Amino acid sequence: MFKYKSPLAVALMLSVSITFTTPASAYAASLDNLLAQTTKSVSDSSSGNGIYNILMGLLLGKLLGNATSKSDDLSKVLGLTNTQASNQASASGSAIIATGQKYMGVPYVWGGETPNGFDCSGFTQFVMKQNGVTIPRTAAEQFAAGTPVAKNNLKVGDLVFFTTYKPGASHVGFYMGDGKFIHASSAAKQVAISSLDEQYYVDHYVGARSYIK
Repeated sequence: MFKYKSPLAVALMLSVSITFTTPASAYAASLDNLLAQTTKSVSDSSSGNGIYNILMGLLLGKLLGNATSKSDDLSKVLGLTNTQASNQASASGSAIIATGQKYMGVPYVWGGETPNGFDCSGFTQFVMKQNGVTIPRTAAEQFAAGTPVAKNNLKVGDLVFFTTYKPGASHVGFYMGDGKFIHASSAAKQVAISSLDEQYYVDHYVGARSYIK
């Protein structure tokens, strides 16, 4: 229990004493208690809302300052994992396909990663970024980092991979449903739609990965 009668003194004490050396759950309980105590001190004073605003400013400033100094973000302070925080930005598969279709006909350019020209993985990375999802740059990296999906369980927006000019995943596109996928195709020389049932893609299919819910 604080013995300070001055709300400003209470605020200064709290701003110095709060550290990020305990779990987030402990902060929640401690902060509730501290706020209850300090709010009572403020309400008992004659300084009114002005002192309360100073108190809250000091508390929040200390919290955010300590989080920054320890390379923590707000999601960690709130007890969220990095995965939970990133999933909040995940787009739906239909939104990803709708974005991809805006670039139908854009030329295939080796190394391209803008609407001036795409290669296969530059296209998938760009479209995902437009929907708030960050994925690696190359087809091999995208294949390695995503969540594996069985071919018979493909969902709209999943990435489908093929082995082409070298062993392993070297080509990638977005599954659209109904056995079709959209990709920056070197054969078509542009962003185009193809079928997983085409013999070439049947023979060269290596798997699928998901980056969305």
